[in-house]
Amino acid sequence: MKELIQDFKSIYHHDRRVLIMMVFLFLASAFLVFTPIFTLNSATPKIWARYSDITRGYAEGDWWYLLSLSVLGVTLGIAHVLIAARIYSKRGASTALLFLGISLAIVFIASAFLIKILGEG
Repeated sequence: MKELIQDFKSIYHHDRRVLIMMVFLFLASAFLVFTPIFTLNSATPKIWARYSDITRGYAEGDWWYLLSLSVLGVTLGIAHVLIAARIYSKRGASTALLFLGISLAIVFIASAFLIKILGEG
């Protein structure tokens, strides 16, 4: 735990690009966490909940299917920021920025799916 705190202190003092990417990833993933939670109506038996395949489009399912996007948001928002801090100390800023960029791309793709799914309903 102390090593992780030292990693964040080092990032804060030496490399603002990595810190800004971490904050941006955390805020973007918060969209994935809170949007499904606040837009769901658990009284509705079936909602547009998931992408089934390319030819049929979106499928109806139980409301808790959308909570998987919240789990993805928590994973990307917290775990990937912590992993990026460790990567920064072991492999350098460029590798940490690459990892954060890939994580941010995953968040944007998942957000696009979420917006499309919520637009179907």
